[in-house]
Amino acid sequence: MSEQMSRRDLLKLMGAGSAGLALSACAPQVVTEVREVEVPVEQTVVVRETMIVETTMEPAPGYEEGELTILLCCSSPEDVDHRAQWNEEWVVDFPGVTVKQDTVPAGQSYFEKLQTLIAAGTMPDLYDMWEGYIQPYAANGALVNLDPFFEADDKVKKDDLVPAAFDGGAWQNSVYAFCQGFMPGPISLYYNVDHFDAAGLDYPTSDWTWDDMRATAQELTDVPNRWGLVYSLWFVPWLYWIWSNGGDLFNEDETQCTLTDPKAYEALQYWADMVLIDETTLPSTEAQALQGPENAFQTGMVSMYLGNCWDVPAFEAARDETGFNWGAVLSPKAPDGNRVWYEHFWCWGMSTQTTRPNVAWLYMRDFILDQVNQAAQPMVPSLKQLLHIFATEKNRELGLEPLITLATEPGLLRVPGAGEKFDKISGIAQAEIDLVFIGEETAEQAATNVCPKIDEELARG
Repeated sequence: MSEQMSRRDLLKLMGAGSAGLALSACAPQVVTEVREVEVPVEQTVVVRETMIVETTMEPAPGYEEGELTILLCCSSPEDVDHRAQWNEEWVVDFPGVTVKQDTVPAGQSYFEKLQTLIAAGTMPDLYDMWEGYIQPYAANGALVNLDPFFEADDKVKKDDLVPAAFDGGAWQNSVYAFCQGFMPGPISLYYNVDHFDAAGLDYPTSDWTWDDMRATAQELTDVPNRWGLVYSLWFVPWLYWIWSNGGDLFNEDETQCTLTDPKAYEALQYWADMVLIDETTLPSTEAQALQGPENAFQTGMVSMYLGNCWDVPAFEAARDETGFNWGAVLSPKAPDGNRVWYEHFWCWGMSTQTTRPNVAWLYMRDFILDQVNQAAQPMVPSLKQLLHIFATEKNRELGLEPLITLATEPGLLRVPGAGEKFDKISGIAQAEIDLVFIGEETAEQAATNVCPKIDEELARG
């Protein structure tokens, strides 16, 4: 971003380098001082007494030299290149340190790869962690408790974390993952400006409800030339639908599936009906034939797209290259005015197998303070002192500026629960939900069919 300081400039302002850093290896500096003192005896004589004087606390050596290993997941080629360039600049200030950055390729399960490395005792020093995985990984001893590092550092403290960043990265009230940034999902209703202008319709606003979006999709649809709406069908949007409507996937203690609650299955049916009854929404099969809903929106075949923050770079590129005229507002509220999002949570975890904890901490601290991640896609900063960085003209145009306030309010951002089990459970639910969106089952039937399977999975040890 044009407003973004370079890493060196930012750290210079904050007292650059590791001179002010006190890590867990702190020890008092001890000096030997020789004084001449008078000791009363039968006659006054001068003797020499050695005393130990403890001076100001100073840090032990600030970092370990050697190769710092990093594992990334699911980053775009542009993001990987950007991070690699940042790594090259960062090591200049840390003589003796090199950074080896690996990325799990597309099509390979990141967490399967990570589990293999854990079992082999070859974990990277730092690795990507996601929402919902931090707590079970912390409980299983794979993540370092970062509280001592926050306590000893003079640039960042636990209290600096915004509530969403603390909650998402904490286990038993200690921080086990340092949040780089986060975004709700699906965060935006993207719209084709030219389509709205041609139809004489007002542009969407962040106060729209699902009903507003649905009615507008009906006005904009002209099949087979144009559809009113498109969205991806996976757990992030359907959790947003269910939660915003007052339903849930699990009960409070995560022992039972609650999709059979009308508030849950009625939300799914609402969105399916826009495909099946209204015929205003591009079916998922046709969207995939067009290389995904994002591309379907870019081609002009769709007027509105319910999407995520990572869509922004591609849409900006299309605007520059082809003149694609689009806008964005916050995703709409449920008919009763509620809006509860899934929390996409980007963060660093430090391996308990690392032999370089100090340099690993310095790396992720500097990375986060530099907000390098903002260059790739909009992301709410995790630290209170950096929230102002999000208040850019670009984010105002995207309708995202309210997130600065919303990020500090409880209950608006959630993760699904069930920890490591969620991957399997979401797959079980997805198979049944897919049948709803092609008209083979109602949402109520799907919920009745799938809940016993989810209950069985929740009960597994």
